[in-house]
Amino acid sequence: MSKQFLTILWFGVATSTLSVETGYAKGCSNTLAHTDQYSSDKRISITDSAATRNEVMNIITTVVNASGTFDINAVANLYTPNAVVADEEPPFSWNGPTAGVQWVNTVEKTCKEYKLKGFKGQIGRVSVYLQTEESIYVVVPVDYTGEIKGDHFEEDGAFTFVFRIVNGHWLIKSQVWVARKGM
Repeated sequence: MSKQFLTILWFGVATSTLSVETGYAKGCSNTLAHTDQYSSDKRISITDSAATRNEVMNIITTVVNASGTFDINAVANLYTPNAVVADEEPPFSWNGPTAGVQWVNTVEKTCKEYKLKGFKGQIGRVSVYLQTEESIYVVVPVDYTGEIKGDHFEEDGAFTFVFRIVNGHWLIKSQVWVARKGM
């Protein structure tokens, strides 16, 4: 492929992504895409609502709080059967419906290993929230604080969550932590 073709292709993808995000942010359209020109004018609509956003943010709040209280029961039923959680602590990823439980257990082990006390996450302002009928993508800034041997500990970064609707409930399909130092 030529450089010119790749440049045009990249520009087209970037422009369409920007226009979708801008349109969504301004509330310009409830239609994400047409299925095709030969269909019966079916549209894929965005079913965003305050109730859905509250449900999703309550799940996210539960996850962030559980990472500080090490409450595996709180996260036990929040993940899809094929969920993936990724974090900077070994083994770096956890899979399946117990991915959240495995991750919280690892967070607890890490806190004990480093003698980190008062570990707590504070959710920041969410500025990326994209939704279709079956999926939600959210970027959630979080500031974690605590104390190590009397010294203040702080790590800020963001979780990216992908939610899927499963049997009428929003569940976490993927959860990825990126520390600010990694950005």
